[in-house]
Amino acid sequence: MKHSYPRKICWKLTSQKNIGTEFTSKNYLGTDDSSRKSPSSNQNIINPCGIQMLPRSIHRQIFSKNNTNTISSETVVKIQEHLSIHKLHGKSVCSLPDIDLKLPGLQGHDIAEHFKRIAEKQCGNYLMKLLDFLSHGIPDVPKVWNFSPGWTKYSISGETYQVDFPDEEAYVFDVEVCVKEGHLPTLATAVSKCYWYSWCSTQLFEEKKVQDSILKTMGSNYEIKDLINLESKREQDRLILKDQKERIIVGHNVSYDRSRIKEQYFIEGTKVRFLDTMSLHIAISGITSFQRNMLIAAKSGTNDKPLKNHQMRSKSGKMEEILEWQNISSFNGLSDVHKLYCGGLGVDKEKRDIFVTGTLSDIKENFQQLATYCARDCQATFEVLCVLIPEYQKRFPHPVTLAGMLEMSTSYLPVNSNWQRYLQDSEDTYRDLENELTQSLKREADRAAHMITDKAYEGDPWLWNLDWSTKPLKVKKAAPHVQKKKKAPNGVPSMTVMGEGGDQVNEDEAGSLEIEIKRLKKQFQELFHTKDHLFKRNSFLPGYPNWYCSLCDRAQDGLVGPSEVSTSAQVVPKLLKLTWDGYPLFYSRELGWGYLVPGRPLDLSRQDENIIPFPLKEAFSLFPPRIANQNVSAQGIITAEEALVQLGQMTDLSADPLELAVHWQAIRRGSSNSMDGLKDSFPVGEQSQKKHSNYLTSDRPAWHMGIGPYDVGVPGCWFFRLPHKSGVDNNVGNPLAKDYLTKIEDGTLKATSSSIAEHILKLNRNIIYWRNARDRVVSQMVVWLGQSQLPRNVTNSDNFYPSNRYGAILPQIITSGTLTRRAVESTWLTASNAYKDRLGSELKAMIQCPPGFNFVGADVDSQELWIASIIGDSYFAGQHGSTAFGWMTLQGKKGDGTDMHSRTALAVDITRDQAKVLNYGRIYGAGERFAKTLLMQFNHRLTEKEAAEKARKMYSMTKGNSVFKLNSHGRHLASALGYQLDETVTPEQLNNIRKNAKKENKMAHLARLPTEHLVERRMWSGGTESHMFNKLEEIAQSQAPETPVLHCRISRALEPCNVGNEFMTSRINWVVQSSAVDYLHLLIVAMRYLLDVYKIEGRFSISIHDEVRYIIKEDDKFRAALALQIANLWTRCMFSFQMNLHDLPQAVAFFSSVDIDTVLRKETNMDCQTPSNPYGLKQGYGIDFGCSYDIYKILEKTGGSLESN
Repeated sequence: MKHSYPRKICWKLTSQKNIGTEFTSKNYLGTDDSSRKSPSSNQNIINPCGIQMLPRSIHRQIFSKNNTNTISSETVVKIQEHLSIHKLHGKSVCSLPDIDLKLPGLQGHDIAEHFKRIAEKQCGNYLMKLLDFLSHGIPDVPKVWNFSPGWTKYSISGETYQVDFPDEEAYVFDVEVCVKEGHLPTLATAVSKCYWYSWCSTQLFEEKKVQDSILKTMGSNYEIKDLINLESKREQDRLILKDQKERIIVGHNVSYDRSRIKEQYFIEGTKVRFLDTMSLHIAISGITSFQRNMLIAAKSGTNDKPLKNHQMRSKSGKMEEILEWQNISSFNGLSDVHKLYCGGLGVDKEKRDIFVTGTLSDIKENFQQLATYCARDCQATFEVLCVLIPEYQKRFPHPVTLAGMLEMSTSYLPVNSNWQRYLQDSEDTYRDLENELTQSLKREADRAAHMITDKAYEGDPWLWNLDWSTKPLKVKKAAPHVQKKKKAPNGVPSMTVMGEGGDQVNEDEAGSLEIEIKRLKKQFQELFHTKDHLFKRNSFLPGYPNWYCSLCDRAQDGLVGPSEVSTSAQVVPKLLKLTWDGYPLFYSRELGWGYLVPGRPLDLSRQDENIIPFPLKEAFSLFPPRIANQNVSAQGIITAEEALVQLGQMTDLSADPLELAVHWQAIRRGSSNSMDGLKDSFPVGEQSQKKHSNYLTSDRPAWHMGIGPYDVGVPGCWFFRLPHKSGVDNNVGNPLAKDYLTKIEDGTLKATSSSIAEHILKLNRNIIYWRNARDRVVSQMVVWLGQSQLPRNVTNSDNFYPSNRYGAILPQIITSGTLTRRAVESTWLTASNAYKDRLGSELKAMIQCPPGFNFVGADVDSQELWIASIIGDSYFAGQHGSTAFGWMTLQGKKGDGTDMHSRTALAVDITRDQAKVLNYGRIYGAGERFAKTLLMQFNHRLTEKEAAEKARKMYSMTKGNSVFKLNSHGRHLASALGYQLDETVTPEQLNNIRKNAKKENKMAHLARLPTEHLVERRMWSGGTESHMFNKLEEIAQSQAPETPVLHCRISRALEPCNVGNEFMTSRINWVVQSSAVDYLHLLIVAMRYLLDVYKIEGRFSISIHDEVRYIIKEDDKFRAALALQIANLWTRCMFSFQMNLHDLPQAVAFFSSVDIDTVLRKETNMDCQTPSNPYGLKQGYGIDFGCSYDIYKILEKTGGSLESN
């Protein structure tokens, strides 16, 4: 076969083709014929895959001249053939403008040594102090504690001293809080290598102040003086730079303790760093959510079915291997962690209840025991640390990992008076809208209740089966009753008539009034006497239907109407007369919420005894059969954006695609995935499925598709279940929950009773976000700074107003909160972006820089996709973009449909945003069941079969088809039978080999071996991502899986020696997710180095998934933006270098843009209009939009230099 090389591919190949067949990426120039110049020219550098690489001026500053990728002509052919199969070879590519940038010099011979040195400089002193602390041990716990405000120091000899603060370089620290009194610290202990320390709050020595009710509900009003001082005197307002020392403080979930430390709220930051033993434990021995459930079952002594199934699936002799992980992992609490690493019975936590439920008086009374309890926690933390640190150093050898964790422990979110305004506005708007919602629901309930008068409800397809029975008014039997009247001496009832204003009237007027009163009494006398016929305790709301009575408050005798009604009440969807696709909603106890489709033959319907007759005639007139149209597309029960957010959060919080699969309930009948083994692991879905199948019918309407149909005993109707976000095996409990907001917006779910009903749906949509997030937001601990505690850079700013308040929130981030080492925090790392119809969703924008500072940050473009693609590229051909997946990630364009999301969308007929969710899910390790479930959620009119076909097509195109790599037994068997095989065989080929071997007596014993004894491992072939998945699985199946860049080891609870071949999906996902954490650590370590070296005033603020934000002095904002771009360039180059790719595509070298802003928001041009902020940030708060700058604009602003002018 003859291969022709396009002229644009390489310069050396066309001009020196007789010299040899070795080429380097340096040789590939220009994208057209006119650009075929020598490698030393200034033309764009194009690699053999058609990818534009770094300009040589930048390349020389990072990669050694000798480190160039050599590529043979055979490899070039292999790349071309692969890209041609997927119709990508020869596609036009965009040429990026050249960049000329003088980079800071590397601290070493190459980029790897550079990162090692700068990380060692950042964390070396802290590590040295920590190791010195561990080598000395700690003194015994004091027997008697000093009860006095502030710090007390305890010597080994038993002497005590009052000190300003623990002046130590390394120590363990623990804080306890009286929960009933708020967030302020109550008691603390610390221990260093020589001394113990205790701290008591002044609260324990003062009269208790009654906190204002507004403060209780609207957040804290804390100040610096209320906190624990660790670096300065209690009365000291500022921390002087020359007095700062490098200290390392250790704690279990130490971010909780950090948020109670005074100096951590200073804007400038300090040299103190925090090390979390919980994070160390999770990184070393963390478990998946599924494993956690198994541990809970084992701890409670129950025979958990998933555990049984894991045992049943195990091979004989492998049982101990499968379950060994239970012996080397635990829950994350200090008691469990201490028990795991140090043995014993764990830490006694009984006294903790006093801090949770007790008062300050209780703490005073039990001070000695509680101080000892606090000290025991410090002692246990130290003992755990002694075990964890050597293991951590062994499993995470690169200094960048520790340096990155220490930098992340300094997160800081500045706020000002707008925070309190936001809370107040959100709460006020919430109460107004909630009250309006309640009143509107009451009107709908009253309207429906009136249908009892003429039994109109019997003809209503929604209200017909409510409980319309009433309770009678209990009346006594009639009996003659004469009431004696007290008379005045003259025989006239005694009375005094008063005129207006209390004056007595004259006799004539009084006489006429008496006559009128007598007349009225006589007229209404019979009515007054009816009360004598009533029992003292009568029926509740007699005459009203029972369903209405259940919505009323008995304590108020129902006088205020249905005050207990809310959108969560089961009757509300009926009152609003909700329809799904134009059909009336119906609730089934067994199947949850669904809808009725009239038109089923009566002889096929199951008639339940004693059922209330369904108004079939009226239903037919309202919902007649329609013309069959199964090709109508529809928006799903979740948007692609929401699904992507949830997908990211699920992998962040659980770090476990198995848990992800549970969340989406991707366990469906008729499909299997031998890799995941999910069907056996999660029998709950099967039980639910079996229950649902009892009601399934074989007949169905030709004009409607949905989840069903089922027979629920309503004659003449099919029942279809509403789609559930977590999969079709789940019942819907409330169709007005937040998961159905999109269906209300697109008209699939409608309220038809009245215009008020439509308004109710809108109100519910407005308040549902704040209702769910309110408690977390209001409970944030905000500490306010006085003017003397602010840096001069703030107080000297033109935008500083003394009347304004400035403070901060320290997010309680667990720096390694999942086994992939992702950070975890319950509010800020999961906060929504602002939406016009979501009350309070402007939350993130309330994080606002103080005057004189700016936020500088960026989002890492397609971080996980690029990491996965570069792993595949290095494995396949050692060239960027050599796989179809890598090429699409680097060079694909939306415009011509060559990016991976557009390709997937076109293949299975979905939107690009929906394809994005499916692509990320697949990279995270989700299987075809996940894709099928999600496709049905994106379009609820898809049948299960259609969704399954689309999922199979998509996975065949992307992941490829399953093949096997034969081991020595398999190869011997194949060669003995004369098979000429490639490196891999398909399942069909393997079956044929075994079938033919059984006919040969000599080979029969090999043919009878199980498949796993004939194959080395399973692989993938033919897809755009096959090479990437093959490499990921190779890493995951190795004896000691580690990330390819910083060589971080997987949790012991997922290592093959402890789990065998189980949890493979989690292990594959771990490679990409944990590499993304490596990326973040490299980025923030590089940024810290540049800030320090070039004296750019700023500090790390927060990292949310793939975005990072810094607080930077306003004068330095553009230098910081350039520093961030250089840090990203170094990080990408480090990834390439460690994958043996000594070059980098220019398309990913720099952030697409760096945002400079004064508030925290996703995009700098978002005005964050919401129901609680109707005028937006610009008009409502006077906050201007920020700006985004690409690398070219930043170079213009800085002149390409990090030096200050």
